[in-house]
Amino acid sequence: MRFYADLDHSGRTASISHHYPEGTIVSTGLSKWCGAGGWRLGLFSFPEELEWLCAAVAVIGTETFTSVSTPIQYAAIRAFQGGPEIDRYVSASRKVLGLLGRECRKILVDAGCRLPPLDGAFYLFPDFSPHQEKLAARGINGSAALTEKLLEDTGVATLPGAAFGRPAAELTLRLSYVNFNGAAALAAVESGEADDGDFLRRYCPETLEAVHRMADWAAG
Repeated sequence: MRFYADLDHSGRTASISHHYPEGTIVSTGLSKWCGAGGWRLGLFSFPEELEWLCAAVAVIGTETFTSVSTPIQYAAIRAFQGGPEIDRYVSASRKVLGLLGRECRKILVDAGCRLPPLDGAFYLFPDFSPHQEKLAARGINGSAALTEKLLEDTGVATLPGAAFGRPAAELTLRLSYVNFNGAAALAAVESGEADDGDFLRRYCPETLEAVHRMADWAAG
């Protein structure tokens, strides 16, 4: 899959299809790499060697989907045509998401959470287990209780790690850090403002506030 491959913050993601083209199915969609949330148009690319599987998937698709709305079709045509304008947009997106993601990760790590290094996309998956004893004293013994109490106390909505296949007792959650004015942030990157130390505070204040609330809540 390549849902988020184009949002690798370094722009250097290597697909397995480069090494095993005859056995790799590539999948992507507008709502992922293009940041067009809700514009649900995607694609699968099958190698000739898997044409039989492509035909079977197409049969299933005809029984599941009908048609895509006209605006989304036109948007997809423009997006998948690519070109300098699209390249600049994706590059600016990587810049914003990389800066913001690293700052959000730092805030949570400084508060004692565990997080692996961030390479791409716009999600974090923090582990609150270093605060296990304090959280247990507050009646929090799993990811569902963690997200429910976090929402109740701070107003920050996240998803429990259990929703992503992690053990229910694990103190993990997933959060998306795209609650900001994307048009304004991307325009600021184009004008060179991303190198300003106040960039995130100017263009992504709500996201930073939410993550600071989480960090203060966890450490409190």
